[in-house]
Amino acid sequence: MKQDGKFLLMDRQELKSYITCLKNVKKFSCIQQHHTAAPSYKDVKNNNFQLMKGMEDYHVKTLKMSEIAQHFSTFPDGSICTGRPLTKDGGGFYGNQNLNSITIENVGNFDVDIMTDEQRESIILLNALLCRRFDITPSAETLPYHCWVKNKSCPGTGYFGGNTKEKAESNFIPAVKAEIEKLKAFEEALKTVAEKAGTSYDFWLRKRGIDPSFEALIIKIAKSYGGKLYG
Repeated sequence: MKQDGKFLLMDRQELKSYITCLKNVKKFSCIQQHHTAAPSYKDVKNNNFQLMKGMEDYHVKTLKMSEIAQHFSTFPDGSICTGRPLTKDGGGFYGNQNLNSITIENVGNFDVDIMTDEQRESIILLNALLCRRFDITPSAETLPYHCWVKNKSCPGTGYFGGNTKEKAESNFIPAVKAEIEKLKAFEEALKTVAEKAGTSYDFWLRKRGIDPSFEALIIKIAKSYGGKLYG
């Protein structure tokens, strides 16, 4: 994990630990889906912090916001960066439409750019983790696209196969639901391992980011106890 001021840049394993350890945050009921359009893929040159600062500068000086609009940004390399604190509503929609909303900005112009597999995985995981953390059931109502509330293409005509509700319901939302089931499988396996080891669940949960193979190993150990199957 890297830090530049209030911005924390992390990979997917670090994101899991970060979301797990969140404290003193407000309650959210939906997660806004956006693309940045500008910056787009051509602007990404190992300069993620610079891009975050540029977006905040635009949001504050031009749009007259108090700070950057989004709570999280995802990048083509799969990294995820924090922005607006989760003590505040997001700023990606207009006025009261932001109430109890988390804002995610995915760096790229998905009217043109072809989303990388790394960014796709990070977008799905980020939404799934936030749904789990804030008890949000994925649907068109709880994972709204910007274009559904304003006449624009955001999050892009190529966002998970299209930016219509029909495409979201057939492509994006099922992917988030499937990821949630994977997270649940790991958590149930971890409970079994913690119980058998006589160690607290939280102790093991805090270790989930130590190695990419950790979750698969926990599920394998849980299966070895002969209980229910996981994953």
